[in-house]
Amino acid sequence: ARIRAALSVNRELVILYWEIGRDILARQAAQGWGAKVIDRLAKDLREEFPDMKGLSRSNLLYMRAMAQAWPDSEIVQQVAGQLPWFHNVVLIT
Repeated sequence: ARIRAALSVNRELVILYWEIGRDILARQAAQGWGAKVIDRLAKDLREEFPDMKGLSRSNLLYMRAMAQAWPDSEIVQQVAGQLPWFHNVVLIT
């Protein structure tokens, strides 16, 4: 039961990170690269969720890269969601 719970939490976290990455891509497309979308979002997320880890600028860059590498949500939900976040980062880089 603990393993299933941990896998479920991991899957939801990876999906959340992918959705943030997809949002970053959409904002950059609308506002342009020079708009500092990632810097502003990292600051806003840290202020809104001060106790949540994983919302650094560098991690947001990985989220963006993940959404760009795997634009299909089905892949994220069925495959990438089964891997820990660090393993997804290794695949991206």
